[in-house]
Amino acid sequence: MLSLLRAAVSGRLRRSLSTAAARPPWAMMYRVSQGSNSTGSVSSSLAPPPSVSFVSVPSHALDIDPFPPQPECVSLFRGLVLAASGHGFLLLDTHMSRLQAHDLKLLYRRFARFVCNPVTGQLLRLPDFDGADETLTDGMGILTQAYGADGPPKRYAAAQLTEVDGGRRFLLRRFSSETGEWNELVLPSPMPPHRRMHMVHEVLDFGGRLWWVDVSWGAICVDPFSDRPELCPVELPAHSMLPDQLDENEMRQLIKHRHMGVSAGRLLFAEVDPFHIRSFTLDDESGRWTLQHQVSVDLLPSGGNAKEMPLVAAVDPLDTNLLHLNVDRVNFSIDMSRKRMIESTAIPTDMSPPSESATTSYLPCVLPSFLRSSTIPGKKSVTKNKTLADVLVRLDRHHAK
Repeated sequence: MLSLLRAAVSGRLRRSLSTAAARPPWAMMYRVSQGSNSTGSVSSSLAPPPSVSFVSVPSHALDIDPFPPQPECVSLFRGLVLAASGHGFLLLDTHMSRLQAHDLKLLYRRFARFVCNPVTGQLLRLPDFDGADETLTDGMGILTQAYGADGPPKRYAAAQLTEVDGGRRFLLRRFSSETGEWNELVLPSPMPPHRRMHMVHEVLDFGGRLWWVDVSWGAICVDPFSDRPELCPVELPAHSMLPDQLDENEMRQLIKHRHMGVSAGRLLFAEVDPFHIRSFTLDDESGRWTLQHQVSVDLLPSGGNAKEMPLVAAVDPLDTNLLHLNVDRVNFSIDMSRKRMIESTAIPTDMSPPSESATTSYLPCVLPSFLRSSTIPGKKSVTKNKTLADVLVRLDRHHAK
């Protein structure tokens, strides 16, 4: 297991994120993509954390309705930001519902997945796999690999992990930008006996692997480009491991106060209880978690009030000392090393706070400078969205530079 872990956490990746001469900015992406009936193109509103950023996708840009508009019908579009790659590409899961206008009876639904460059607005639809156009896509992530340590992505893989055979095995579906095709493999589960994996957490791109996280137990990682992929388990810090299986509702509450992410080239796990905020980093040599910081909840305005226990809003991808939290409709940035809150901002009124959201916390997305001139790699036979000739990207405040 340790040899696999060392391979996953490369020193090259750490250098590219931690010691690069110019660190890329990043955004806390709202997990629900904003739909519109605009005739324009994909746009992103990108603000410095702890402010919330979002991507807006006009319905015409998706082009997933198989039939033309009809006056007696209503079409509704909705999208989720599933995951972000280590080089700033987003994976979107979108669906449209057509209903009868007079009684809102559902006629049909269609689902589609897209890779998006949030800076240029480029959108590329992934081919459907069996049944994918008729269902939501849980447990899917995107991994990118670059030209050199700091270059733009040269290829990417999207992958989905689902339990089969009562949790004894996993079905790995993976898409390669080089082949333009999906393939499927069934792999043995590395989970403890009688333990099931909850796929509520976003999938992480870290160390050349995709990581599926269960905040009650740990994570499973795999190299989606490998000819012989193998699922590798990594457990949470010992005191954070929960002995019993939780149900879906319990997991959706737990994940609001626990989160895993990539920070300064390291895997970081953050958790909040009624009294403390803790962060741990994973050592790539020993495979053990080390307590990085522990601070009192009292440093936040809500103090130790259990009813206002902070939620983890996002792990900072650039600084292991920083953590971003949420209480009600306010996001906070705290410096764990200095034990102080450094910034706060209100959530826009048209967005649901994390406490009311069905998705997990905000999605950290790094925004390297090369995204401005990068195109999403892929085979020529994979058709790119042709409606995106004029791209509008609003870069708020200092990101407008």
